[in-house]
Amino acid sequence: MSRELLISVAPGETRAVLAENGGAVELHVARLGEGSRIGEIHLGRVVRLLPDLPAALIDIGAERPAFLSGEDAVDAAPPDKRAAGIAAWLSEGQAVLVQITRDAQGDKAIGVSLRLRLAGRLLTLTPTRSKHVLPPGSDADQRARLNSLLPAGEGAILLPAALAAERETLHDEIAALQARWVGIRERARPAKPPCLVEAVEAPVVRLLAGIVDAAPERILIDDRAAFAACRRWLLQHRPELVSRLAHDSGSDDIFERHGVAGDLDAAMSRRVALPPGGSLIIDTVAAMSVIDVDSGAAVGGRQGAPRAALAVNLAAARVAARQIRLRNLAGAIVIDFISMRSAADRTQVLAALAAALAGDPAEPQILGWTRLGHVELTRRRTSRPLAEILFDASAGEMVKSSRTIALEALRAAARQAAAQPGRTPTVIVHPEIAATLAGAAAGALRELGERLALEVPVTVDPGRSREAFDIRLD
Repeated sequence: MSRELLISVAPGETRAVLAENGGAVELHVARLGEGSRIGEIHLGRVVRLLPDLPAALIDIGAERPAFLSGEDAVDAAPPDKRAAGIAAWLSEGQAVLVQITRDAQGDKAIGVSLRLRLAGRLLTLTPTRSKHVLPPGSDADQRARLNSLLPAGEGAILLPAALAAERETLHDEIAALQARWVGIRERARPAKPPCLVEAVEAPVVRLLAGIVDAAPERILIDDRAAFAACRRWLLQHRPELVSRLAHDSGSDDIFERHGVAGDLDAAMSRRVALPPGGSLIIDTVAAMSVIDVDSGAAVGGRQGAPRAALAVNLAAARVAARQIRLRNLAGAIVIDFISMRSAADRTQVLAALAAALAGDPAEPQILGWTRLGHVELTRRRTSRPLAEILFDASAGEMVKSSRTIALEALRAAARQAAAQPGRTPTVIVHPEIAATLAGAAAGALRELGERLALEVPVTVDPGRSREAFDIRLD
């Protein structure tokens, strides 16, 4: 299987696409002011204890307190008090060093942990926990060698790559992570909560770090500054991948150049066509995502109907699995396949779905057929679903948010300005999009102006549709 990672940096937005065998399977989007905060380390303050859960609310300077579960707080408890509950070792007003483990999502607050993790290339240091976790499959000699290197009083989670690493290489990485931990404590010691102690990497580096474990054969980036930042990160954390990194220049869209633009368009549509005919209709509501298989004209008369239904359902299983991963659907997912009377056909469709989901790193779990003839599955939430980033909820339709349209217009302006240097792009948009460019997307507009070393005008056209825009070069 060939894997390629394509990263596009545009004003206000960075997008990364993981392609397998020429087709997009993952799309990640990071926006100015909307990036993930997972990994940030804060000096927080306990504002409320919830012993019945057990949990605590921690003020880290966000709009609302972060949520600390009892499980994520237990490492701070003295051994003789762990059974007594969270109130036995935490108190309201207490300063605590926490790391963000989950972004705020809907009505769920930011999640934090007292179990800090400092990730390296070969291992993750867990300085507040003394347990050592060695790679599965390591033999007695390997375990003895690794344990002799690991620090007493501090924990570590070793990756499989550590088994083959030289002793000096492991020692240097442990020393670097310990020095980082010393720096964190020194910055936290004089601080008053709430206080950010360690920020996360730039958006393009965060996107790279989150996908690079897929070991793509090529990593292509269309921006020179982002290319340099990613190269520095790879040299430090994944030097074996540096030779796969390249700057991919061109005035057109990188996703169009590499043949995945159509896949991204499909991920932004409520309806996705199936190869034998028919389509998938994908809707997401608060409680679940529902995928309906619409046969259209693909299932005809009675004689061929069972075979046609099976063919459409097998195609739907493969396409649904791809769309689930591409859209980053999470939680409860229900697929309404075309009805099949044959138990053997249902088994075949379920097997096709399982095979198509097998490579998904979010580890979907198929629960099976319901009594109503639907397939239920769950998928671990790793980050915000694509729909939450790009669309506004509107009566079951996928309606692009004003920010999405504004950033699309700026991306088009940047491409056209790059193709014809020296000319000033004027962005012509609907009034609602103009308001967004003056408000939520103002930072992206400034970023484009800084890139071009000029002010980018915005012209309002009340007569055009909301999603339509033009770029005029003067």
